[in-house]
Amino acid sequence: MDGTLLYWNIGPKGTEEPAARVPFAHDMAIWDMKWHPAGHALATGSNDRQTKFWARNRLGSTIGLDDEDEDEEAAEIHSAEMELGNHVGIVIGRRGATIISMQRATGTKMHVDQVRKVLQIEGTLKQISSVKKRVGALLERVSNDNEQRPGGVGPGSSYTGFSMY
Repeated sequence: MDGTLLYWNIGPKGTEEPAARVPFAHDMAIWDMKWHPAGHALATGSNDRQTKFWARNRLGSTIGLDDEDEDEEAAEIHSAEMELGNHVGIVIGRRGATIISMQRATGTKMHVDQVRKVLQIEGTLKQISSVKKRVGALLERVSNDNEQRPGGVGPGSSYTGFSMY
């Protein structure tokens, strides 16, 4: 339901653990999966209104696979939060477009807690760092725009009234 794609080897040499795991393969629940008749490609359809195609290595090939000796902590999923202050709406974007595109670009799961005004992030440490940089740059750009806009409403502005048309 969280958009993670899992692949198991079945049969006499299969195991109870997935042979492959693709966290955040989709932004929402995966509804359908179909294998190519030759068995080398998989198509997935999701509630995020996307169809994605996945290919696996040929039998015995290790091309593109990570070394098992690599640091497993780098691939471990972590959680982090980032304070948004009064810029919650900016991070969400129109119809969620900003946060959805950021999730796709960084491969993370994100949720805005509007009550606490924080962005909750799930991903690897590298992904979380990338999200924090992107969101930080977005918030800085918005803050700079508010400060430079003459007669704008924002911190330090002298706007006190309104007019009717």
